[in-house]
Amino acid sequence: MIDLSTKIHDRFTLEFKVGFNTEKADKQKKASDFVMNTWIFVPNSLDINPTKYSKENFYRDLKSDQRIITPNYTLHDLANNDQLLPNQTLDNEFGDLSIAPDDTIDLVHALKMYCAIAKSAFRDASKQATETDNAKQRIENCELYLADAKQVLNRFRTLYKKLKNNGIKGKIVQDFAYADEFLGNIMAVHTYRLRDKIHDSFPDDYSQLESRFKDLLLGERAYKSEQGYLNVNPDAPNGNEDFVFRTSLLKKFAESDLYLSSNKRKNTFLVEQILYSLAAGSAMLVATLSSFFFQQRYGNFTLPFLIALVVSYMFKDRLKEWLRLIFAKRLSSTVFDTRTDFRIKGRHVGWSKDSMDFIDSDKVLPEVMRLRDRLPLFDEVSGCDEKVILFRKKVRVWPSELAKASPFPMSGINDILRYNITELTRKMDNPSLSLSGSWEDEGYKPIEGRKIYRLTFVFQCIYDGSTEYKRVTVKCDKNGLMAVRIGLD
Repeated sequence: MIDLSTKIHDRFTLEFKVGFNTEKADKQKKASDFVMNTWIFVPNSLDINPTKYSKENFYRDLKSDQRIITPNYTLHDLANNDQLLPNQTLDNEFGDLSIAPDDTIDLVHALKMYCAIAKSAFRDASKQATETDNAKQRIENCELYLADAKQVLNRFRTLYKKLKNNGIKGKIVQDFAYADEFLGNIMAVHTYRLRDKIHDSFPDDYSQLESRFKDLLLGERAYKSEQGYLNVNPDAPNGNEDFVFRTSLLKKFAESDLYLSSNKRKNTFLVEQILYSLAAGSAMLVATLSSFFFQQRYGNFTLPFLIALVVSYMFKDRLKEWLRLIFAKRLSSTVFDTRTDFRIKGRHVGWSKDSMDFIDSDKVLPEVMRLRDRLPLFDEVSGCDEKVILFRKKVRVWPSELAKASPFPMSGINDILRYNITELTRKMDNPSLSLSGSWEDEGYKPIEGRKIYRLTFVFQCIYDGSTEYKRVTVKCDKNGLMAVRIGLD
């Protein structure tokens, strides 16, 4: 299956998280194939067209990172289940602490995977705590989250203390410290978010939970100071830039084993050269036949033959370029632009092919146009049609090779796509405009309106013989992104 979620990454960047999940793949098949076609509807007033927004511009604005889908475990199980795979793997790898290990590859892998799994568990548990309308249940969920969060940290730190108490030194102890600091930061981030949501949305609940939040968060702050880890300083003159930089490094360390190494290359080079050679050969053939014809008709070394020869070679040059354009257009609609090979620990686990083209509205699939849901007035306005960009992606994953990369269950690949819309905002109007005014008790009051633009993304996801459509609507103005909505308005 193909999972899709989207959010605003920053003021000008959309983030699409596409999960290519092989968990329910047919075990008889060696490879799992996924197809995702994306139609991007851009207002014509933004002046985006093939001559001004080429493939190179599009791929410049699109950033893609591939990573393993994080194995899914609950925070409660991480806190309390000794037999859970992440807990058991960590205990087994660090079971014999009497001798410092020389080969720490498996140990560090277990450490990093535990951090990545715990990060997802903290995030999911903190969100689920408030997903109920029952106040009593909500308080119980928060209390359970706070107890589990503390227990997860205590379990991990007990192993960390045992490691240091056995006199083991070197890289593995330093890596454990990085993981310890990372887990503390992740716990604090999601716990503060939960605290703020309870405080703002459920003040009655917060009065019963405040002391529990304080105990956990202030206790973690004291522990970090004791260990020499960086803490957030509310009075930092530099905006805590050192803390932000360090948390970024710790995140890269903890999640490094999830990210795939990729080799991206042009997918059409050989085919392009063959087709362009055919174009040149065809043009040359026409020019040569023309020369033979006029030579037979007018003879050698005559003025008509010289004129015909020059004209035929001028025509040959234009014919070659014309055929190149025809072949390039046909090529782009059938062949992908780029190919990216995925590897983890040197093992080839799959590939992805991408292609981008502008297409005419009348060539868009009827189901896609239905989801686009244009207003009737829009179709009545002559000459104000939208520009449509079609972004095609095909992914192949070998689940058996993916499973060999780690002892943890690998259910597929996440492709994190970040699309920067700066080029699209270049010709947008001012975000506010004067409309009219009104007379009120205080006197005359001018009224202003907001000038917004809507970008519509329609996704076609094809996997294992099934097809699913999804729609994302994006509101933006000259100052950047404003809102993202999944589904119909």
